[in-house]
Amino acid sequence: MAQSPVIQSEIGRLRRVIVHAPGSEVEAMSPQSAEEDLYNDIVPLRIVQREHRELSAFLSLVAEVSDAAELLERALTDSASRKEFLDPLLGFYGAERRREELDAMDAAELSRVVIEGLPARHDGVESLFSGRRFDLPPLPNLYFMRDAGFVFGDRPAACSMRFDVRHPESLIDRAIFRSPAALASPRLSLDGPALRSDGFSFEGGDVQVLGPATLAIGVSERTSARAVDALAKALAVSAGVPVRVFAVELPKERATIHLDMVFTMIDRDACLVHERSILGTRRCRVARLDANPAGRTSVREQESLLAGLAEAGLPLQPVITGGPDPIQQDREQWMSGANSFAFAPGKILMYSCNPRTLDALDAAGFMVKSAGDFTGGGDDPFKYGRLAVGFEGAELARGGGGARCMTLPVERDALP
Repeated sequence: MAQSPVIQSEIGRLRRVIVHAPGSEVEAMSPQSAEEDLYNDIVPLRIVQREHRELSAFLSLVAEVSDAAELLERALTDSASRKEFLDPLLGFYGAERRREELDAMDAAELSRVVIEGLPARHDGVESLFSGRRFDLPPLPNLYFMRDAGFVFGDRPAACSMRFDVRHPESLIDRAIFRSPAALASPRLSLDGPALRSDGFSFEGGDVQVLGPATLAIGVSERTSARAVDALAKALAVSAGVPVRVFAVELPKERATIHLDMVFTMIDRDACLVHERSILGTRRCRVARLDANPAGRTSVREQESLLAGLAEAGLPLQPVITGGPDPIQQDREQWMSGANSFAFAPGKILMYSCNPRTLDALDAAGFMVKSAGDFTGGGDDPFKYGRLAVGFEGAELARGGGGARCMTLPVERDALP
């Protein structure tokens, strides 16, 4: 992946994407630690691996797919990149005493240890009785690749994670983005790990690039309003063009941790939405924030997200997650029914465990197929008009995310 990244929309033809296959780091999580690790529940590794392989197998048919572990390994082959990565990681965990041991590892082993965890080395009774299991804890959330980084235009951003348990993921993304051996894009639009502080956080699940100069960003449990202000300015300055940001104030609830849990763009003129959050009488509050390349901003409230986008020249017809029944809407939204991932205009990937959402997509003109139709049968996804590809994900969904959460696109074609 030597060429520079470029993302100008949520739906342009996908060319390159980063994923991470879940590994033993997931099994290091216990029922007692699941909530601390931000999971809804523990998940069975073999099943989530099988489900994730189905996602990756389909993506490999339509784009170049890289695994974050392999990209981190490439980054760690360079001594300067290794030091730049390890210094803040060991400082964050107070694990400097393990540096010599880590420095002796080759890049592949170091990448594995960073992701799967480094068991604690106890050298005294106090340390032994502390209950600390790891000097470098495992990263069970890493397969939700979307959250720790994103690309806008030709520059990536490493995010500023809300919770400590996910901070190392943003260090991994920063190392991948900067390394000449990985993504080779040393200039970040925002260095989130360096900016992280109380009251300042932003995550990629809240950031949606709707056009070359238009974004929707959730103000959520994990992305602060202060960070959205800073993001708008930084993205306009780095892109060198005026930028429109539609800030959506989400409820601070488990079901709405990020904007992509209630809204994703699925075609040039269509989106998949959770009705109550985006369209209902108690819909989320929305503000339009305009920023120019000089860093000046202006803000005004909008009637709704879709009304604001229509006024800005991006009218979208909503497809309702879960169909017309409010109970089913909430059930399928909880199972990441709105969390779809476009691999081309009008062509999306999503969980097949949300049948009423698939019915709603069918009614909106999407051909509904399974991933196996393409990975096993040799069918061509690009011969269809609108297409919704379902893959198994009932166990993956229990981790708290969907197809968009598990994919970090770094190159898409520009829309005509």
